[in-house]
Formats: sequence, structure tokens, C-alpha cells
Amino acid sequence: MKLIHRGKTKDIYEAGDGLAVLYFKDDVTGTEAGIDPGANSVIGQLEGKGIAALRMSRYFFDLLTRKGLPNHYISCDEAQRTMTVRKAQWLGLEFICRYKAAGSFVRRYGKWVKEGKPLAGLVEITVKDDERGDPLINDEGIAALEILSADQVGKAKNIVRQAAGLVKEELSRLGLELIDLKFELGLVDGELMIIDDVSGDNMRVFKEGKPVDSLELSRLVCP
Repeated sequence: MKLIHRGKTKDIYEAGDGLAVLYFKDDVTGTEAGIDPGANSVIGQLEGKGIAALRMSRYFFDLLTRKGLPNHYISCDEAQRTMTVRKAQWLGLEFICRYKAAGSFVRRYGKWVKEGKPLAGLVEITVKDDERGDPLINDEGIAALEILSADQVGKAKNIVRQAAGLVKEELSRLGLELIDLKFELGLVDGELMIIDDVSGDNMRVFKEGKPVDSLELSRLVCP
């Protein structure tokens, strides 16, 4: 298969007939302080990380499909560590649904908010741009740049809130607390849908007040 994109944690291949294949790598991102899924640099590898992200993604994409939320998932092959998806038009945006203040939200707004403050599913949008530190962008900015219309941004936020709510509910059933979760959305035949992966790499989860890393989260969710 032809390589379309070499990413930090996944490579994307052309599969024909409107499909693509994502290969999940064991690469981890972080900073000098250690592993950080939200960081923009690869700092090494962690054995088992790729398959953990794939299993989590399959689990939650199956959940979203059952609940009727649009997504690009088709199937996965654990032996090959790959996921087959519908090819989507990439928007270059990330949608972060926050249930409690943590991470970059506290770094930005620490004058007004303390760690752990409830945020009731606030949705922030950032531009995926490593060189500029993934800056925040508002609805009007997205429309002005002609990435999405104002109406499409509203629909995207609605999809994100519904999807995050389903993930939160499922994790709660397992005794886990979702703090925040980021999604990527794309367009398939003009329809907005969730793309990329839905794994521990994209969510902050606590158990009994302590953070759960992505490998442990996969073991808890997909034993």
C-alpha cells in the first residue's frame, strides 16, 4: 500500500475504493518531563502502546456506531496492528471536551480556575499546528478561514459532546472518571464524522483520584 502520511504515532496508507489503513505505532510523544500524549515530539517507544490504542479505538468506535454517531471506522486487524477506515477530508482541527479543569486549560486560565474545577463538557477547538503550538481558535475564526461554516462548527460540537458523553458513561460504568477527551473530525462525502482514533492517547482518565496511563486504561477497558 502507498504511504499517504507518516505521523508521530500512526502511519496512514492508501487502500483504494475510498478507504485508508491506519498503522498504530509504539512511538510515544512527550517532553523532557516525560510522556505526554498531547506533546508534539516523539521521545521514544513503549512496547504494547500501539495495540492498546488500536483495541481502545475499536471498542469505542463500535460503541459510537451502535449509538448512531457518524465515524469513519470499518474494521481492524490486531495481528497487523491496523485499522481500516473511510478516507476523510482532514480539517486540521482538534475538539477537546472538558469535564474538569486540567492540563493546558489550567496553564492558560490558572488565574481564574483551579485544577479539578467542573467544566460541564466545555468544548474547545485547536488548530493542529506543531510549529505554532496548536493554538486555540473560535467558531468565527474557523468560518473566516473557510475550514467549516458556522453551522458545521455547531454540528461538530454537538457530535463531540454526544460522543464524549458516551465515552464518559462507559468509563464510569467501569469505575473510571473521564476528565477530558479530544476528537478529530473530518468530512466524508461532505458529512462530518469522527476520525483518527479514540484511545487512551486522547483522553485523561482517573481512577480513585489518580491518573490512569494509556496501557493500564486499555487493560481495564478491553481485558
